[in-house]
Amino acid sequence: MSSRSYAFGLLRWYRHLELSGVTWERADRGTVRDFVLACKQPSALCARALSPRTINHNLAVVSSFYAFHIGQQRGPLLNPVPQRGQGRGGRFAAHHNPEHPFTNDRRADLRQRVPVTAPRSLTEQRIAGLFRVLNHPRDRALLAFYLSSAARPSELLNMGVDDLDPGRQQLVVVRKGTSARQVVPASSGSFLWMRLYQDTLPPELLQSGQPAWWTRRRPFRPLNYDAARAMLRRAGEALGAHIRLHDLRHTAAAQMAQDSSLSLPDIQRILGHANLSTTEIYVRQHDADVLTRVAEHLRAREQPQLPPSKESLRYDHDDLIELMGDDPW
Repeated sequence: MSSRSYAFGLLRWYRHLELSGVTWERADRGTVRDFVLACKQPSALCARALSPRTINHNLAVVSSFYAFHIGQQRGPLLNPVPQRGQGRGGRFAAHHNPEHPFTNDRRADLRQRVPVTAPRSLTEQRIAGLFRVLNHPRDRALLAFYLSSAARPSELLNMGVDDLDPGRQQLVVVRKGTSARQVVPASSGSFLWMRLYQDTLPPELLQSGQPAWWTRRRPFRPLNYDAARAMLRRAGEALGAHIRLHDLRHTAAAQMAQDSSLSLPDIQRILGHANLSTTEIYVRQHDADVLTRVAEHLRAREQPQLPPSKESLRYDHDDLIELMGDDPW
């Protein structure tokens, strides 16, 4: 989780403690239960009911907050947020045999059931609209790299000038979590927009060791995640849509999954997923595609089909001579 999302989740928890009249050191499971109930409906804590995914995220924030303070020997003795496997023999998969597969266990208490949905991806019309609204070469280069390399937002923003290889149409990204440097391909159009963007920068910003992305206003500063997200948010507002940076990665992954020439392990390597099951979510069929195919099936059933004609059997005279001979019987 990012620092911003962690801060908002912790702020919501402290507001609940203030409304409940409980100090953070005295919070127990009942306090967490009331917090979940307040999040599930409009209340003084939040004006609207939060989604199950947001509630689970807030519980993860509160759990990590108390886990940190318990490690520092502060606060309550036990974490007030129920953990997975708690009350059924200790920590989940504490004595798991590495030779055996993991079994699906029920989620922790107070955790919400999250509906399984397809990843958010953009249509071709939406992508064309983004290129039309983003008229600066830097913004178009950033958009083209996201849609072709399927890199994470932070991985692409942390690139340097030395990480670009226009000759091979490849770039080097530092993978999130492992910090491993991996080479991923990109489209020729993205490198073309990158070249046009570099022509607008001073020569000292193109030297070896410099970041690849800079702000458009002077004094030039390295482009960070918040600035890139604000750029895409303004473009989405101009199109009347809510577009996130991670939607571009989902779009690139969904387009790769629709290509029959790419295998699932190929897509897994490009996306940098540790498990193949994470990549499989992009192979799921969308409802629109399924409905279109079923509609075609129903239209084909409505058309009358004539029974196949039966051809009469005929004997070839030459075959009979070859089989029986030409002598009279």
